[in-house]
Amino acid sequence: MSPMRKALLKWARRIHLYLTLFTLGLILLFAVTGFMLNHEDWFVSGEPNTRTVEGKLPLAMLSGPDRLAVVETLRNNFSAVGPVDSFEEQDDTLTVVFKRPGLRVEAVIQRDGGETTLAFESKGLNGILLDLHRGKSTGWLWSLVIDGLCVCLVITALTGLVLWSSLKDRGRPGLVVMAAGVAASVAVVWWFAMG
Repeated sequence: MSPMRKALLKWARRIHLYLTLFTLGLILLFAVTGFMLNHEDWFVSGEPNTRTVEGKLPLAMLSGPDRLAVVETLRNNFSAVGPVDSFEEQDDTLTVVFKRPGLRVEAVIQRDGGETTLAFESKGLNGILLDLHRGKSTGWLWSLVIDGLCVCLVITALTGLVLWSSLKDRGRPGLVVMAAGVAASVAVVWWFAMG
């Protein structure tokens, strides 16, 4: 075996091992939540837990409206959490929706009197995990984590192929198993996409 080939196998082994160990938690998270998504009715009740909070906002911030002041007041005085998903202005009401994984907060504000009603809809821990799997209401940082995991999985698969190619006595059976796996994957995708 040439020194170059030895070095390639050494680095492939290291990268494969440590990348797999580093991403193990996320791989398990996506495996478990993938199963949960496939059987969502087993893990998440049909209706989210809802609680309502009522209060009043100062009229001065509603006339314009001062969007930043409205949002920050909802956060500070009513414990609204998550990024703002929408801010809608109607003639007589303002509706502000905050979303984060597993939680949706909708604030309806009467513009003429400042009466405010917030509905907190929580899906619990399982709802949070499923939203993380979907990348729903998670923001740019979680999207970056998912993208990073995808790159790591591709590198892990490629280094696995490099390592497999070094196994002389198991090469042919491995090739048959890999070909069968690729054929089965293509068949399943074809069946569901075209069938």
